[in-house]
Amino acid sequence: MDTVRNLSHEELLKLSNEQSKKITRESIITALILLFAEKPFEKITITDIAKKAGVSRTAFYSNFESKEDVAKELGKNITVELNEFFAGNRYSGDGRVLLLGVFTAIKENPDRMKVLFNSKQMVHEILGGETYLDTVMKAEDSFGYYNIFATEAALKKIIVEWFRGGMKESPEDMAQYCSDLSRKIIVGVEKE
Repeated sequence: MDTVRNLSHEELLKLSNEQSKKITRESIITALILLFAEKPFEKITITDIAKKAGVSRTAFYSNFESKEDVAKELGKNITVELNEFFAGNRYSGDGRVLLLGVFTAIKENPDRMKVLFNSKQMVHEILGGETYLDTVMKAEDSFGYYNIFATEAALKKIIVEWFRGGMKESPEDMAQYCSDLSRKIIVGVEKE
């Protein structure tokens, strides 16, 4: 409290404006998530998002350029959350733990994920970034490295299809299945 008392009027306004902008951005992202439950992404308009968020179109455009930018911000937020999980478990050497983190995050955030997984562009951006398997498995040769990329492509497709199929299997079962599959592809191919 003493820190707040020592701030100038301008510093308080700046702090207030930053908090207001953050709340506005979060409201817009939440509005997109809620609207996506009602209609397809292509049918959602900026006016729909602004109205649902309780902000003006001007406020929308001072935070985002398009609805695609809102979806990208949502994807970025999810990616940051996943990266924080991965960073905390990076050196465990257990790919299953990393996969469990992915499946659990998806299962616990279905509304947020629905926005992303129902847009092919968003799926590519979210699942197309870093090579997470690199944190767990290192290839000795170029073909081993290609095996890692092939495994990642398979895992990304499995993740999306699991989500679109209603996530009937548990995150634990999916993590184990994908871990076993990864081992079969990478280790199995290297043995031949």
